[in-house]
Amino acid sequence: MLPSFCTLGLALFVTQSYGHSTPLTIPAPGKHSEPVERDLQSFSIEFAFFPDYAGNRSNPNKFSEHLLENFQRITGVYPRVRVGGTTQDKSNYYPDQEEGIQLVFAKPTDDQPSEIKYGPAFFESYHTLGDIKFSHGLNMAQNASLHQLQLAAVEACTSIGPQLDMYELGNEWDLSGDDYRPANYSLLDYVNEWNEKSAIVKAATQKACPGLFPGFMAPSFVFIDGMTTWTAEELYNLDYDPHDLTKEISFHNYMGVFAPPLAPVSYDLQKTLMNHTNIVDNLGLQIQRMKSLAHLGHPYILGETNSIANQGRDGESNVFGDALWVVDFSLWAAANNIKRLNFHQGLNYRYVSWQPIASEGQPPETRPPYYGHIMVASSLGHSENNRIVNIPLKEDTESAYAIYDGERLSKLVVVNLNAFNQSTTTGRPSRKYEFKVPGHYQGSTVERLIAPGSDALTNITFGGVSYDYDLKQGRPVTLDWKKERADIHGNMLQIDVPDSSAVLLSLI
Repeated sequence: MLPSFCTLGLALFVTQSYGHSTPLTIPAPGKHSEPVERDLQSFSIEFAFFPDYAGNRSNPNKFSEHLLENFQRITGVYPRVRVGGTTQDKSNYYPDQEEGIQLVFAKPTDDQPSEIKYGPAFFESYHTLGDIKFSHGLNMAQNASLHQLQLAAVEACTSIGPQLDMYELGNEWDLSGDDYRPANYSLLDYVNEWNEKSAIVKAATQKACPGLFPGFMAPSFVFIDGMTTWTAEELYNLDYDPHDLTKEISFHNYMGVFAPPLAPVSYDLQKTLMNHTNIVDNLGLQIQRMKSLAHLGHPYILGETNSIANQGRDGESNVFGDALWVVDFSLWAAANNIKRLNFHQGLNYRYVSWQPIASEGQPPETRPPYYGHIMVASSLGHSENNRIVNIPLKEDTESAYAIYDGERLSKLVVVNLNAFNQSTTTGRPSRKYEFKVPGHYQGSTVERLIAPGSDALTNITFGGVSYDYDLKQGRPVTLDWKKERADIHGNMLQIDVPDSSAVLLSLI
């Protein structure tokens, strides 16, 4: 019998072991492998709900502050935060409005408001979360007054100050253009409108805030198959952004859509999220597009991403299996030189990493995906010269990565994506991995991302540490003091990884 792994005092007994019959060779970084930014794990917050996540000067959201501060402690830098999404194109700025934000819902059960009015007090929220760089979403749909667009841009630059990293003008217009414009609105129409309005934003900003213009994240398209005929290649062939105002090339990405017809949750979790082959296929188009646009000379990011579009699906995007997806998805993207991942958040959304306040019967809480982000951040640490290499494995339900600090192999990550439900009464199977490592290492520390099962909502730890709201409002709390180590014998490092768990090995 293999040893048990403990989390929150719950023994997870492993009764079966299976794995690879031959040692795994660790590839070296290829010539096209680029350093990974420490703020790889970043966030996007729905415009309408940003004050809920951040609070204001008189009532800051300390829970969100703590959760974001954890990344600064682990990597030395804060995540970046994009404030935008669908509701940015429904948001109008009113400089005389005393209330920070007013939301109007067409139906009380809607996930998002249909109309938003915001005033100067809205921008207090940008000063509650720490030394974070923000992108501010501007409403491209509003055509009644270009002056209103100018006012919003100027208020952003003056109020956010040096923490303003970028603007974003419009959200997913490859899908939503018909919502705001006539049915015959074309890609060329979009290009002309974006070019005109971006120039207006630049001129207004530079007049009010002299100095270097922050630029835009753009075009913020999502390109869902069958829902648009627009393409990135055609966009740039139509003289999009002729004045090179783009700072980062941003596209959006989801693994699926919460819409009929729907497969059973347990099936879809394994097939869609806990599946390395599906992750590779899903990101393949993004990687191909990134390479085709490399001549533009801008970093390529996923300006908005998460698991299942339409705010997620209960039982799939809010369970521990989603945390394992976060690890595999993020490391595969980074290994292929995608520079940053802004994971989208919104109040009461089903895929969020944390619920910031009590709302609709849901308490403030740290959700399972957050732990996946913490593991990825821990795999990067403080190094400014990390490069990530995928270690090819045989099965759809497993993945492994090597992290190099410069030329030196420093860490290994193994993700066992085979689903294990917490209600299972038999023992928890485990995969055995054996890696051939350089001879000067003696062993590794072992930090496990683990929970009672892939369907678990709670009792999750990474490295024995919990970030639950109920313990210390998102600050780290060590629950398992036992330090685990894996020794190296004959240049061979062996590790057992239970189904539905992941491990970070730091070589020593």
